[in-house]
Amino acid sequence: MKLIIVESPTKAKTIKNYAGKDFKVISSKGHIIDLPAKDLGIDIEGGFIPNFKPIPSKKKAIQIISKESKAADSIFIATDPDREGEAIAYFVDSVIAAEKKNSTKRVLFYEITKKGIENGLSNPRDINQYLVNAQFARRMLDRIVGYKISPFLWKTIARDLSAGRVQSVALRLICEKEEKIKAFIPKEYYKISGIFPGDKGNDFKADLIKLKGKNLKDVKVDNDNEIKKHLMGLQYTVSLLETKKKKQHPLPPFITSTLQQTASNVYNFSAKRTMSTAQKLYEGIEIDGKLTGLITYMRTDSTRLSDESLDAMRHYIKNNMGERYLPAKPRFFKKAKRSQDAHEAIRPTDINLTPDKVQGALSKSQFKLYSLIWSRALASQMNPAEFSTTKIELTAEKNLFRSIGNILLFEGFLKIYPYSKSRSTDNTIPDLEKDQALKLLSVDISREKTKPPARYTEAKLVKTLEKEGIGRPSTYAQTIDTLLKREYVSKLNKQFTPTDLGMTVNSVLVKHFPDIINVNFTAEMEDKLDSVEENSIDYVKMLSDFYDDFRKVLADAMDKVKDIKKDLQEKTDIKCEKCGAPMVIKWGKFGKFLACSNYPECKHTKPLNEEKITDENCPQCGKELIIKRGRYGRFVACSDYPNCKFTKPVSTGIKCPECSKGELIEKQSRKGRIFWGCSNYPDCKFATWYKPVKKECPECGHSYLELRRDKLVCPKCKHREDPGE
Repeated sequence: MKLIIVESPTKAKTIKNYAGKDFKVISSKGHIIDLPAKDLGIDIEGGFIPNFKPIPSKKKAIQIISKESKAADSIFIATDPDREGEAIAYFVDSVIAAEKKNSTKRVLFYEITKKGIENGLSNPRDINQYLVNAQFARRMLDRIVGYKISPFLWKTIARDLSAGRVQSVALRLICEKEEKIKAFIPKEYYKISGIFPGDKGNDFKADLIKLKGKNLKDVKVDNDNEIKKHLMGLQYTVSLLETKKKKQHPLPPFITSTLQQTASNVYNFSAKRTMSTAQKLYEGIEIDGKLTGLITYMRTDSTRLSDESLDAMRHYIKNNMGERYLPAKPRFFKKAKRSQDAHEAIRPTDINLTPDKVQGALSKSQFKLYSLIWSRALASQMNPAEFSTTKIELTAEKNLFRSIGNILLFEGFLKIYPYSKSRSTDNTIPDLEKDQALKLLSVDISREKTKPPARYTEAKLVKTLEKEGIGRPSTYAQTIDTLLKREYVSKLNKQFTPTDLGMTVNSVLVKHFPDIINVNFTAEMEDKLDSVEENSIDYVKMLSDFYDDFRKVLADAMDKVKDIKKDLQEKTDIKCEKCGAPMVIKWGKFGKFLACSNYPECKHTKPLNEEKITDENCPQCGKELIIKRGRYGRFVACSDYPNCKFTKPVSTGIKCPECSKGELIEKQSRKGRIFWGCSNYPDCKFATWYKPVKKECPECGHSYLELRRDKLVCPKCKHREDPGE
């Protein structure tokens, strides 16, 4: 018997369809061995020796691997074809029976199809120790940074905070952008356009570029009427008339980062949602009763396509769209600077499996993402779109109007991939002649203000991280998800805004670890990890060189903990109710709070904000009710406390969907995380981590929606909408 070991149960099922009767396929269900969860797990003084241990929850998986390997004649470890997959393969190999070591080989499946599996099994190799070393180095580097700096944050700000080599740099980018936005001073400027006559009443619009010889943005905003009068009183001449044919070329097929960016821009998918959906498309979807891998491996930095896939795409274009859409030869794209080019771009495994053919087997998310991947790959091998572009300039004295019009002559690749930034065809220039005289028919003057830099969207953040060489695109989904879960940033209208906590964490980290929480440092470490993979540097030396400097910086920061903590306190005019001393704002586990400055002699504290409930009074004394924060989270209390001690939970006013008797109320877990549960507990144990919003689902009529990230989602039918809808 031949044994194939993969990390995913779905992947195992798909491979079984193609491998044949001689093969047995089992799954490790992900990582089976890792650094321990509750301690550093690295012997630094002993030479950076990792203390990898079996993951307790994977005990059964390890036993199955050991048992099945003993019975197998040959063993193929087919975990994902990247550094992480190589490390998993290394640990899988470590639990295989010693007498079977010579029968064990590493194979790579870049697509889960019959051809992909046959190619992988035909090219077995030994486990690449350099790839494993690179992954070990990354794992230990991230563990050292996270486990050493996080306790520093606990001591200076609050417990349960975290720092990370890539995570903290991503936070720094978001915070620095926010600082620029806050410091931005808008400047008022003119935006002026005019309407000119064309032949047969075909009037056209032109924008004013220069007014009395000055660029429009340099013109002082003063008297609109004078400007209008000046412009309307002139005779204009066509000083430039230029028509050219221009081409718009297709984009390369997707790599990991561009897939995340495009899915975010087109469908508002988070990076996490994009990668989890792509993983399912890669591992296999049941089509006509058979599990089929629909796309190639989705963690790649290469735009290269295999010769076989190029032939299939060209054949499809010729037969389904015609010769005009097919270039004379295949199109190849320039290799990116940091590309490892380990395997080809993300593409459909079978170009003939069009999105329409497989739509019935896919979820909405899977269909959207597969359609993007399919159309982008095919479009990359189609002819460019062609436009006729006319540029016209009209002058009078030192005033200049300009207009550009585009006419689509041939749609080319835009026929199937309309998501590229295309030339506008809204403005059509009429037939005019050089030096022709034209009268300005009307003028529109508006006053605009310069805008601050735009906040990062998920797509823009991913693009920036990749451009700067920060981390790897395959890790961006987890990085962004961590920032949101830690509440370092919030996401609204697709844009990231740092929270007060996030800004505080960033300022402390940047001030005390400037050379580590740094774009250049993080990018340099990625280059060094690549060098470890190429066996050009020793990973122990790399870690040692890093740690020598890091240890000194960390020790210096730890010596300043008391001063840092004191610097973070904000003075207030509020007097302590116990001793009369001024109160200060401090950071705690649940955010900011007020504390007596006379600590430790006086330990009085109270919530920073008490939010009034304007439409509700105390049922016992009639005074206003307020929301307070206590040890177990927020609660409603009488404003006349301690004279009146009435309290109740914070209710959403939504009936429990499970028992219909209680209401959903705000609660707090032991670790301080907010959730919503039934007020009828313990008789009813319904609970949800998502904030319920009292709004009926327009699709199925469910009584409420849930706020999930920046979307309202129906918990029953999964209908999604923006909070403002």
